[in-house]
Amino acid sequence: MMLWHAGWCLQKLLVFHKMELDSDNLLLFTTSYDQSRVKFMKELEGVWLDHIPDTLIAELESCKRVLEQPTQYKDPLFMLELVLHQQPTNGQRASYFAWHRMVDVVKAFVLHIQLRTFIFKGALPEKPLLNMISSSTNDSGVIRSSNISSASFGSNVSLEYGLPCGISFSNSEIRDIYVIPVASGIVGKLLLAEKHPFRSRHGVVIAIAPLAGLCPKIDEQHSSWLHLRIREFDPQFYSIKGRGNQLSMPDHYWADGRWTLGFPNARACEEAQLAILNEMGKQRSAVEYMLAPLLEDDFGLAQN
Repeated sequence: MMLWHAGWCLQKLLVFHKMELDSDNLLLFTTSYDQSRVKFMKELEGVWLDHIPDTLIAELESCKRVLEQPTQYKDPLFMLELVLHQQPTNGQRASYFAWHRMVDVVKAFVLHIQLRTFIFKGALPEKPLLNMISSSTNDSGVIRSSNISSASFGSNVSLEYGLPCGISFSNSEIRDIYVIPVASGIVGKLLLAEKHPFRSRHGVVIAIAPLAGLCPKIDEQHSSWLHLRIREFDPQFYSIKGRGNQLSMPDHYWADGRWTLGFPNARACEEAQLAILNEMGKQRSAVEYMLAPLLEDDFGLAQN
């Protein structure tokens, strides 16, 4: 919010004094924008890439309201505000902390977008420049043939593209399952399915994980084991009470899930890893396609 307050000041100064940034200050702003853009692009490789478009749209609207706030309604002491956002030192790679980092990066980039538009066009943007995509923009054949992308817990799905493996849940015996990675637009899922008792070519979904953030890694000592990091944190259920009590919550609250899939041999494990990475790549491409107009429209910054 300190950054947004500073942006509000800059925008109001430019309006009140009918000024334009001189070359030195324009260079400073361009450098700041470039740094923010680099951090934003890095989040496209992160755990929450699939939530970036929605977060961006929401924050653009919020930031525009902040920048348009009249001076008479602004607390004169607002620049003295300091928000001390304390977080535990353990588990910084957990999806919870990755979520907050992504939101903060988007907020900063949104402010730069708003100010950049005002500097070069004299007005704040009315709406974000985004490519709207349908669910079939980059669908793989597995979606077109069986609509697996809409599968939920207990759904019947085709096992045509499933990869056989084994998994153990909560100290139970190893269960034979099929793993099915699938990307549909910016949505990505990893499905675990057990063979249907009466339909040999179909399975029943027993678990679902977000595709983003899986980080599939083959075990160094067991080449037929594939480790997956599962994004546990759900921002939709992150309440105000939870935010206020975050420091008193046990460490396991912040921990991500872990799945280890066992395959018949090393080759099958590598094929599964590649299949997951391929679908993750499709998901990221869909997000990048959606954001492309916003990232490419530089209003002449590159020429300055």
